[in-house]
Amino acid sequence: MESWAFQDIAVGERRELSVPVGPEVLDAFAAATGDVNPLHMDAGFARGKGFEGRVAHGLLIASYFSTLVGTMLPGRDCLLQSVRFDFKKPVLAGETLTFSVEVVQKVDAVRALVLEARAAGCDGVVRLSGRIQVGFTA
Repeated sequence: MESWAFQDIAVGERRELSVPVGPEVLDAFAAATGDVNPLHMDAGFARGKGFEGRVAHGLLIASYFSTLVGTMLPGRDCLLQSVRFDFKKPVLAGETLTFSVEVVQKVDAVRALVLEARAAGCDGVVRLSGRIQVGFTA
């Protein structure tokens, strides 16, 4: 786990994380949240709606940014302040995504960072993008 001090972070600092989003991950998320919509749970249902298979929960995909921000950039001493995501294209069970965050702004007055966030498939197509603001606990 990384642990950056606010003063040591520069605009342009970047981290990424690749994660396979297998069917078992969708099952675990559904069990934890209760979201058992058949679009997420039943490949036949999803195909009947025009998808190639089970569609990952949008907030499951977004949740990986918590891992990236909480353990890598800035890491241990941060606290989420705000999050805004746009879901660009569905993620299917079995895909591997690369999540990235880049510091695009430092707000010295309140010791906060604004991060640009993106999740892209192996094909390079962006599935989710947005902004995250984090503050520091230390």
